[in-house]
Amino acid sequence: MRTKLYCSVAFAALMIPAGAMAQSTGTVEAEEGEIVVTGSRGPVTIDGIQIPETPKARAVLTQELIERRAPGQTILDTINLIPGVSFTNSDAYGGSGGQIRIRGFDGNRIALTFDGIPLNDSGNYAIYSNQQLDPELIEQVNVNFGSADVDSPTAAASGGTVNYRSLIPTDELHAAAVYSRGTNDMNRAFVMLNTGQFTSFGTKAWLSASTQKYDQFRGPGTIYKQQYNGKIYQPIGNNGDFVAIAAHYNQNRSYFYSNPTFANIRTRVAGAGATIPTTGSAANPYTLDLSNNEYDYVFDDTSSTYRYDYACDLQSQPGGTGSQTDRNSCNNIYTTAFNPSNTGNVRLNSRFEVTDKLLFTLDGAFSFTRANGGGSALLAETDASATSANGTYAQQYAQTSGRLGAGIAPGVDINGDGDRSDFVRVYFPSNTRTRRYTAIAGLRYQINDDHLVRIAYTWDSARHRQTGEASLLTNEGRPQSPFSSLDDGTTPVLDAAGNVFQKRNRLSYAILHQVSAEYRGGFFDDTFKVALGVRAPFFRRNLNNYCYTIAGQSSDAYCTSQTAAQVAAFDTANNSVSLGAPYTRRIKTYNAVLPNVGFTFNATPAISMFGSYSKGLSLPRTDNLYGFDDVSISPVSAVDPEKTDSFDLGLRYTNRLIQAQVAGWYVRFKNRIISSQTLLDGNQTINVDRNVGDVKSHGVDASLAIKPVRWLSLYGFGSYTIARLQEDATDPLTGRVLVPTAGKFVVETPKWQYGGRAQLNLNPVSVGVQAKRTGDRWVTDVNDLKAAGYTLVDLDARLDLGFAGLDRTFLQLNVSNLLKERYFGNLSTVSNAFPYTQGTVTTNAGGPRLTFGAPRTFIGSIHFEF
Repeated sequence: MRTKLYCSVAFAALMIPAGAMAQSTGTVEAEEGEIVVTGSRGPVTIDGIQIPETPKARAVLTQELIERRAPGQTILDTINLIPGVSFTNSDAYGGSGGQIRIRGFDGNRIALTFDGIPLNDSGNYAIYSNQQLDPELIEQVNVNFGSADVDSPTAAASGGTVNYRSLIPTDELHAAAVYSRGTNDMNRAFVMLNTGQFTSFGTKAWLSASTQKYDQFRGPGTIYKQQYNGKIYQPIGNNGDFVAIAAHYNQNRSYFYSNPTFANIRTRVAGAGATIPTTGSAANPYTLDLSNNEYDYVFDDTSSTYRYDYACDLQSQPGGTGSQTDRNSCNNIYTTAFNPSNTGNVRLNSRFEVTDKLLFTLDGAFSFTRANGGGSALLAETDASATSANGTYAQQYAQTSGRLGAGIAPGVDINGDGDRSDFVRVYFPSNTRTRRYTAIAGLRYQINDDHLVRIAYTWDSARHRQTGEASLLTNEGRPQSPFSSLDDGTTPVLDAAGNVFQKRNRLSYAILHQVSAEYRGGFFDDTFKVALGVRAPFFRRNLNNYCYTIAGQSSDAYCTSQTAAQVAAFDTANNSVSLGAPYTRRIKTYNAVLPNVGFTFNATPAISMFGSYSKGLSLPRTDNLYGFDDVSISPVSAVDPEKTDSFDLGLRYTNRLIQAQVAGWYVRFKNRIISSQTLLDGNQTINVDRNVGDVKSHGVDASLAIKPVRWLSLYGFGSYTIARLQEDATDPLTGRVLVPTAGKFVVETPKWQYGGRAQLNLNPVSVGVQAKRTGDRWVTDVNDLKAAGYTLVDLDARLDLGFAGLDRTFLQLNVSNLLKERYFGNLSTVSNAFPYTQGTVTTNAGGPRLTFGAPRTFIGSIHFEF
């Protein structure tokens, strides 16, 4: 029986096509056709790690490794084992999100796809790591460095792509259940049913559900997540044709961690007798590297400076005559530092062989999102109080700038106490609702055994509705609905005209039409292969802003029921602000021709060389286009799309025992866009984009996987990255130099990363240990502050209970951060941490925030199958 098992695994490894590492069904089939028709070697797997024979630099992890990680963990944490990838998790379970970078490119510049459909936010292109598919359902995940496939439906792939694919249903009836219990009162349950073939046509399907709940490791707040998935697979004939329809729904209810600013840390460690300087510069940068005692002293501070309050008493709620104020009430409560999201999709993948040479593929999807990032604001009931002696415009804006009166009354009695003399704190999130349709159609023609061509058409259309309704809080400062007054039955804040008071009200359509073509050929008995492709995307942004544009501010707007004349009078009275009139059908278009070429050369059956060139593109973020109106508010120069020229050249050595790859790469990044961020009341922010010219990056990625004996596998990886800005950042409104970024290293990007994994398989026990060193990372654009590097060690151990008569049942223990490393994970980067003078202008410190890394965490699981 055991001999049969090993033979089956080996045969499966031989037959897995390279196409399994691609995104769309069309790309899968193009690469699979190349493998199957020409008879080339399929990829080898060493305990879940693959190095595929492709022209592009690419890495793959399969379910064999994914299932060893902590149950419920985001798939982006798993790919942290791939060289060049840096992912920082907000907690040990993945439900609070995190930040990813690949070769110095952040998540907004990395395309993420799920069964070929795009997952990046259509407004800001962000990746939300806590909304991904349950790891038990992922067949494999792959990373393309610096390039996208020719039919990729993405507006942001200058940094590469991350693609994962869901499992195909099994032929036999099969069920699985997993229960996990962990540190911080974590409970997770996962169930899955494979129906097996249940019709005479071979129809098969699976259904799954999961739920997870745990407390935050620091401060108040609970993370709750539930997810439901299903897939039905219909084979057509016996030549590989099929139609697959799948559905996914994910619901998150999570709270943000309260993390200290650099200034907070400086103040706190002073109490422990340590000193952090108050001055610094790019010439004399400071590395934040706390000792264990200093770190613990900051971590253990329970004051409201370092943590959100668990409870509060809203001062405006009791009512009664006289002035009441929530200015210092409930402004730090954890219940409004809230991040609810409902996301889902329905996906179609299909393949049809028209003739023995012509193949048609069609992928499609409908996806939706409803989410916000929480937040509260202080509203002045009287218009005069909102604009008098409040200093900056940011303060005036946060307290409504006279908008509640709607130009027809002196204000509004928000809390219903019979007067208009109060300052009332309200729930004030930025709601986003997205409906998105995607289709990818492709034709592949097999010219002969060695050559094929294909063409594809890609369409992607997202309706992106963004509002910001205000609603009343309870006596304890809690929201009455996760999505404020977006839903019926809540208590909206109305202005004097009876309209819901909002911070923004806009509608965007992000539309892509793309045509692409590719040729793949093999020469000299398939020792030399080439891939020549080109994609031509045509992007359109249809922008509608039903509020007044605030110059340079894209997160908020001046929403009001006042007349245009009244708004103009306010605009004139406030010299620090410029408002643009509401508009509809403002159109922005972006087009490009993006070639990519690559080759592989097999010098011997085990040794090969590969190389590729690709041009990438990332558009200005749709959301940030609302910082201007191109009529009364225009930038000195328009924010241009980012473009990259990426080159890779490398060597591979692969056989059944060893997989090794080393690649050198160079990326020229043109028109890099950076965004300034300013904090408003209630943890809200405003952003503005600007180009900072070129970024030049280069580096080396290397990995080695060895299986010297059947019961042991070893894997090591490392990456070296240099990424520097070439020009200073300027104010898009005036052209003045804002930040001296020329020559500075890109933030959040470690120069060095390295690590490895060892796995010992001694039936019935198997143990895996992995470690990764993440080097120092810059926190500021001017490079005056960096966060010290850190090393994380994780353990996974499994006991197979087959010896006790419980077939397909095992116990698993996962320990993350085994050695209790103290470190800062996510970084809230800003322009500078210390004051500096640029010309005649002195810029104050920006106050970056640093996220505490999750402490050591234990998770025990029991896994049943039948």
